[in-house]
Amino acid sequence: MQDNHIVHIEGQRKIRNKNVQQQNLLSYLEMKVCAESFRKHPEKLPWLVELLSVERLSVLGGLLIDCSDIPEQLGTQWIGTWLTFNECFYAFEIAAERSTGRLLEIDVWERITPEISIHSKGVGKSPGFIALSLLAEYGDGPAELSEAGCLPDDE
Repeated sequence: MQDNHIVHIEGQRKIRNKNVQQQNLLSYLEMKVCAESFRKHPEKLPWLVELLSVERLSVLGGLLIDCSDIPEQLGTQWIGTWLTFNECFYAFEIAAERSTGRLLEIDVWERITPEISIHSKGVGKSPGFIALSLLAEYGDGPAELSEAGCLPDDE
């Protein structure tokens, strides 16, 4: 299934002048592949499993909606966004050991509030709206937190 998404993503990327629907589809597919890849193989990103544990969240309690890496001299810098089933977005930047993937340092872990719009000027659906649409496909998922919703920033 994931291979079909990757083929479809590559096809969408090759389109030079994408219309709004094509841009939205590409964003959706990239988020879906990222989320599914981590859900199926969390062991491939041991630093993220450890980060979620440190932040009192679980691997099955949300979706990795974007993630990229930057090789550095002492390891790898990872930047991305985690979305909980309580609809809380968290931006992160961490350093991980290159050989083992062990979490070395948490540079950023913060709750963010992305734009949530179905009609963003020039782009159609905002990335936040697309991420929440993807989250809805997974149902409610396991409850991460109490009914209060997101953790306060200072916890």
